[in-house]
Amino acid sequence: MKIEAENLSSAHSLAALKDQVAKDLLKKLEDYANPKIGQRLLAQKMNISERTLSRLINLENRPTYQTLLKIYRVIFDSTNDAYILEVCPQIVEKEIRKHNPTIIEDGVNYSDDIESEIIHDRVFCEIYFLAATSPLSRELVQYRYGLHGMETLEKMCEMRALKLNNEGLYIQGSLSPNLSASTLKRVGLNLTQKFSKPLNTQVGGENLIGFYADGLDEKTYDEWLKIDERAFREKVRLSNEAGAKGEIRAFTFMVTDTMSEK
Repeated sequence: MKIEAENLSSAHSLAALKDQVAKDLLKKLEDYANPKIGQRLLAQKMNISERTLSRLINLENRPTYQTLLKIYRVIFDSTNDAYILEVCPQIVEKEIRKHNPTIIEDGVNYSDDIESEIIHDRVFCEIYFLAATSPLSRELVQYRYGLHGMETLEKMCEMRALKLNNEGLYIQGSLSPNLSASTLKRVGLNLTQKFSKPLNTQVGGENLIGFYADGLDEKTYDEWLKIDERAFREKVRLSNEAGAKGEIRAFTFMVTDTMSEK
């Protein structure tokens, strides 16, 4: 009975979230005289597909936390995600906080430009995530990336992607990307290609590389996704515990998908 009650509560929360998002999208569409044109323009402005926008309006899809942030940045005309969480509907705030692995801090704004640089400049991408894992010295950047790395470092400071701390080391700045799924895929593949070390799998406790494929029914595939989500959240929770921070720069990249093109 307890499991049934939990499932009913979860289904009710999901329905309420879908209703709220659809209601807010329809209200925003009232800004446009032509609903069809408005839907296209709004999708472009929110940087989501028209298909996704239509499905959200028709209560067909559950929005991810990334999609929710894109939607409510436009609705409230702000790139400050801390502000978005203050003013958005409570059920939306709860969903974003539940699934977003990044702690949204006051004074940190979202930047499309930083995400664009992460996509198109491999050195920018690597430096950004090196600084995200631990304060970064100019000497390490120069050693690894040479003149291009030093120029990129200055550019990142100008863009406020990085800043200097009191020790003269580089840390993440006042502008931050909230990366789309396509960007996360590119980042994950880039960092895996650069830093994943197959030889280290020969010794236990060094790293992990795993792959498995099979034919699944819908219920089992859904369980796969839930297992991955739980594991990812647990990794994030553990890394934010007191005393967890250290000198090992580490990354984890998780993908589960169907072997179809759509």
